Amino acid sequence: MVSALLARAAALASSLALVAQGVSGPRPLAGTYWKAIELAGKPVPSQGSSHEAYLVLQEGGRVYGSDGCNRVAGTYQMKDTAITFSEMAATRMACINAGDIDVAFRDALKSARRLTVAGDRLDLLDSADKRVAVFLAVSSHPADPGRR
Repeated sequence: MVSALLARAAALASSLALVAQGVSGPRPLAGTYWKAIELAGKPVPSQGSSHEAYLVLQEGGRVYGSDGCNRVAGTYQMKDTAITFSEMAATRMACINAGDIDVAFRDALKSARRLTVAGDRLDLLDSADKRVAVFLAVSSHPADPGRR
């Protein structure tokens, strides 16, 4: 009975060690595909991978992504946790049933003044420290043509 308990304890310890190896620190800001999951305090509904709202920040201050309808690109400036985005250039697609996700996305970028990154989550905050957007780092990024 004692040997059975020891065997179970060893198996549990081994499993916990494997799980611990999969836990990592925060994702790097640049080069990560950040999928929008909340905009203007509201959850972003699933729209399918081709109309997913996302951002990819690049080294050197360039940014691109999608507002859930149109492709967007521009620049950002960052110092410590302070961030500002330029006016974003966007395609002019007519999207049916997009809701107001595209407007909320662009408004979040316009009003963002600070960011926080914790694990796989990126929050954008405005000048009053109110959260204007939440993004989740995802490994699979079917909507990102820059990765193909």
